[in-house]
Amino acid sequence: MHRNAHRDHPRVLGLLPLCCCLSAAAAGEYPTSDYLFGSWGGAREALHDRGLDLQLHYTTEPMANLSGGEIEGGTYLHNIGLDFLFDLERIAGLGGTTFLVKLSKRDGDSVSADFVAPSEGGNTFTVQELYGGQVFKLANVQLNTRLLEDRLDIALGRIIANDDFLRSPLYCQFVNNSFCGSPKPVFLQNPFTFSAYPTAQWGLRGRLDSSDRRWTLQAAVYDGDPELKGGDPAAKNHNVHGDSWAFGDNGVVLAGEVHYHLNRDADSALPGTYKVGGYWMNGDFQDISLTDSGTVEGNAMIWALADQMLYRERQGDDQGLSAFGTYVYSLEDKVNQMDNYFGLGLVYKGLLPGRPRDTSGLALSKGWFSEALKQSRRADGLAVKHDEAVVELNHRFELGRGISIQPDLQYVINPAGTKQIEDAFLIGAKVSIQF
Repeated sequence: MHRNAHRDHPRVLGLLPLCCCLSAAAAGEYPTSDYLFGSWGGAREALHDRGLDLQLHYTTEPMANLSGGEIEGGTYLHNIGLDFLFDLERIAGLGGTTFLVKLSKRDGDSVSADFVAPSEGGNTFTVQELYGGQVFKLANVQLNTRLLEDRLDIALGRIIANDDFLRSPLYCQFVNNSFCGSPKPVFLQNPFTFSAYPTAQWGLRGRLDSSDRRWTLQAAVYDGDPELKGGDPAAKNHNVHGDSWAFGDNGVVLAGEVHYHLNRDADSALPGTYKVGGYWMNGDFQDISLTDSGTVEGNAMIWALADQMLYRERQGDDQGLSAFGTYVYSLEDKVNQMDNYFGLGLVYKGLLPGRPRDTSGLALSKGWFSEALKQSRRADGLAVKHDEAVVELNHRFELGRGISIQPDLQYVINPAGTKQIEDAFLIGAKVSIQF
C-alpha cells in the first residue's frame, strides 16, 4: 500500500533486490556512482567503523492525468527517508545482530484522488505508490539477529509486515501501487491491519533457510491494531506519526510463507523464486456488505508469487530479462473489497546498449471487487464496482551519483470499477536521489 520506493538501489535488479532492506555497507562502499556525496568527506566510513550505517534518500513521483478519468491535471509528491542501521557486533559484541530505525517525511497530493476518480475517493490502484502517510513518521524500530550459520533470521520490534511478506524484488520497478510495494488488495481492510511502509506494528518474525538453501520458511505474529482504532472502522487513527508504543486492541495477525528457490545464486543457470503464503486476522473489521459501520470478526487472504529470470546476457551477470506473476485470493469477502487479483510483469536490466545499469519494465494487473461490496453499494443506490486494471510501461535511467530518473506511462482501465469513469492515460516519472 504505502510503499518505500526510496529503497531502490542503483546496483541491482533481475531477482536481486530493488526494494531491499537496508544492509550494512562495508568500508569503502560509498562510491560516488551510488551516492550523491559519496562518503560525506569520510564521515560515513568513520561512522561505519564505529558500527553505524547512515542512509539519506529522496524520492518524488510527479504524475499527471492527460486524458480520461474525471479531471485532467497532476500532482507532485515526495518521500524523504533517513535510516540508521546499528551494527551491534561492532558496538556491543553481539554477533550477527543489528538495530534498525527508519524515519519518513511525506508530502503531496494524489492524482488518483484529485483527478482520476475524485467522485469515488480515487481509483483503487493508485497511480503513485508514494501516496499514503503524508506526515512525518517513525517507521521501523527493529532488532534483527542471525543464527544457525546465518540460515535463521529473527526480527523483533516495530516492524513492517510488507517488508517480509507478499514481496518481489521486481515489484518496485513500477510506480503504480498495484505492484509496488505489494498487490494492494491485501491492504484494503478497515481498520488497516497488514502494515506497509511507512506504517509499522509490533511484531515477531522468523525466517529459516534449509541447509541446501532451496527452501525458506517464514512466519510472523503482529499486533492487529497499528492505528490503535480498537476495531472501530469509524475511529480516527490514534498513531498518525508512529510514535505511540502502545499495543492495540484488535487481535493479532498471523502470516506465513513457504519459498522454493530455483538455481539460487547461480552464475549461469536462470534463478527463480516461488512462494505461497497468506495471513489470518482475528480482529473486528468493517462488514462491507452492510450500509453502516457494522463489523464482522476475522479476515484471511492467501497468495502465490513467482519470480523467474528468463534470459541472462552473459554468465555471472545480472543483466537480462526477468518476469513475475502474482495471484491473491480473499477468504473473507465481507472484509476484503477485492476477492481476486492477478499481476504479471517483465523487467529487463541493461536493455539499451551502453547502459548496463538501466532497467525497463512492463506490467499488467487486474482486480475484481467482491460480491459483498456490490451488495452494499446496490443498497446505497451507488454504482456497482466490477473490476479495475492498469498497464504500466517505464524505463529507469541510472545517471550515477545515486540519481535515477524513470519516465513512466500508465493506463488505468475502468477507474474505481464503476464503468462510469473513462479510462485514464497518465504520464509521470519517479526521481530518486541517494545522498
